[in-house]
Amino acid sequence: MSQLRERFIRDLAIRNYSPRTIHSYVTVVSKLAQRYEKCPSQVTIEELKDYINEKVQAGKSWSTVNLIISAINRFHVDTLGQEHILERIARPKGESKLPCVFSTEEVKKLLCCVKNMKHRILLMTIYSAGLRIGEVCRLKIKDIDSGRMRLIVRDGKGHKDREVILSKKLLVGLREYFSFYQPEVYLFNGRTPGLAYSISSTRQVFRRALRASKVNKKACTHTLRHSYATHLMDKGIDVRIIQSLLGHKSIKTTMLYCHLTKSKYAAVTSPLDDLFSI
Repeated sequence: MSQLRERFIRDLAIRNYSPRTIHSYVTVVSKLAQRYEKCPSQVTIEELKDYINEKVQAGKSWSTVNLIISAINRFHVDTLGQEHILERIARPKGESKLPCVFSTEEVKKLLCCVKNMKHRILLMTIYSAGLRIGEVCRLKIKDIDSGRMRLIVRDGKGHKDREVILSKKLLVGLREYFSFYQPEVYLFNGRTPGLAYSISSTRQVFRRALRASKVNKKACTHTLRHSYATHLMDKGIDVRIIQSLLGHKSIKTTMLYCHLTKSKYAAVTSPLDDLFSI
């Protein structure tokens, strides 16, 4: 298994998958081997189907089950040199759920309750530019272009770079933050000099802010990104511009926020309101 593991890691690296994806895929195949107590190359198609069905019946999300199938497929095709097993294992039907979104008032409430300057600027940066959690942690000082009022997001999803708007209010906050904390390489340094602020610490910062704000929503750091996109839609920004700012490969992904914008329903009233005067 150790040799297969190294070969699998190599094959995923050749595809230029991110370290996080490689770790997830290797973990999937390792758990599969543990489930059947044998080398994953010896697990049959029927056993694979049973394993995936167990995950579905256990209530695992569509994304989790989809990840398992993708990992198994890459293992069979790239490392074992076998045919695509996707032809014999159907993927679950995709989910269509609207993401949680904050109102502008809720975002303000959440940010205002964060007393620590570094933590507040960190969350402001995520919201002001619609960044993914990994993107904000990887931001470096050199990625701030105050002359052009741009933030350079490097190595985003799909290993793509992009430019986003640098908020004037964020720039004011960043200058105060720089003066006090004097970061070196990364915009938000971790405890160890020269290393970036961790994703887990960023999540903790958000969870504490959410509790303190008493905003009663099941939210995560990505909710700030969803809110950024929705609030741009509310302002009437063209969907293709939003697509570019978010770094979406497909316009269909960005179109999801059309279902969340307030302007879409601005002129719509419930027929109940026509029955009774308020």
